[in-house]
Amino acid sequence: MSQQLNRNFMKEALENKDTVFGLYIAVPSPIMVEIAGYAGFDFIRIDMSHGVFDMPTVLNMIRAAEASGVIPTVRIDYDPVLIANVLEAGVKGIFIPDVSTVEMAKSVVDTVYFHPKGGRGTFSASRICRYGAVDGGDYAKWSNDEVILGIQIESKEAIDNLDKIIDIDGIDMIGSGRGDLANAIGLIGQKNHPSVLALEERIFDAAIEGGKFVSVNLDPTDENFSEVVSKWKSKAHVITLGHDINIVRKNFVKSIVTARQS
Repeated sequence: MSQQLNRNFMKEALENKDTVFGLYIAVPSPIMVEIAGYAGFDFIRIDMSHGVFDMPTVLNMIRAAEASGVIPTVRIDYDPVLIANVLEAGVKGIFIPDVSTVEMAKSVVDTVYFHPKGGRGTFSASRICRYGAVDGGDYAKWSNDEVILGIQIESKEAIDNLDKIIDIDGIDMIGSGRGDLANAIGLIGQKNHPSVLALEERIFDAAIEGGKFVSVNLDPTDENFSEVVSKWKSKAHVITLGHDINIVRKNFVKSIVTARQS
């Protein structure tokens, strides 16, 4: 008997103009995902671009997300085979860094979506198809409707091609990359420099004008975090609250420094 897949509540929230909050997960651990889910995050973004992951671990992290009620998404470098693997494993959002040209953006869309939106190949026995219990045609339609595709604008070339990239159908979400933007304009390590923030604002204004969702990454350990989040909620509907590694490290340091100074 054919089964049905549920709506991606992250996509549904965005369609309703609600803000969703997520967390980058760079520690290859299902436990870290479960903690984020039980803490109340809407989604996690497994950082395959900067973390050390193998597919069995990613698969178990997706299972942990499903069990703890948080939407599993990934940041992943452009690799058609690996992107197909994580989609078939069950992620509901793809975030591709360093998309700099119209051609690359079109290739990303072609890789993520099935016909008629793209050219992704089918595999009817994937995990997301419940190993064949979900009809392949039903899954293709569901995936085209429910998977969220985002890209990061992080280079001079991407800025030059910004408007044309944003115009491409199939891209739902635009993010920046402050660190790489800073590098691109000769401000290495100065991701909060006014010139970098101005570039990011330009990116996001263009994204909003083009009807795309904006994804921004904020630092939850910022002294003015509440004010910062409040400001960004008026512009960004997808807000990540840093990386698990940085949050854990900063709290470890704070704990031991406080203990030694007491």
